[in-house]
Amino acid sequence: MLAGPQLGLRYSSKTTRKSGTMFALTLLFICIFAAALGQIVLKQGSFGIDKINDIDDLLKLETFINIFTNKYIILGLVLYGSAFILWMAAMSTLDISFMYPMISLAYIITAAMAFIFFGENVSGMRWLGIILVVAGCLLIGRS
Repeated sequence: MLAGPQLGLRYSSKTTRKSGTMFALTLLFICIFAAALGQIVLKQGSFGIDKINDIDDLLKLETFINIFTNKYIILGLVLYGSAFILWMAAMSTLDISFMYPMISLAYIITAAMAFIFFGENVSGMRWLGIILVVAGCLLIGRS
């Protein structure tokens, strides 16, 4: 296998360098978006269940029934499952040391969607923290 040092990529004889890389990167970014959207959909589903304040609340049969019959929670799990499949496909071409720091982009997407869909207050300090975490993860990925 040949190594692509710029992006930490590897190529097999079955794929061309350009199309294999672009396909894997596309899968990676769809995966990141699906995971972020999954969080938002799960949060929407959480509005349909009672608050879980302690271990007793968590272990109630009613809690399990409410969780596993909630259409938003089911959709969130489907999004996570889809993201997992896309992640595995992208991992067959891209190096994990490149891919994993890219997940930090989901922090930005999730915070933006939480602001848009739920009206969550995302303060300037929180945005700064998110940006610093993303920058740090990207630097780690480039090292």
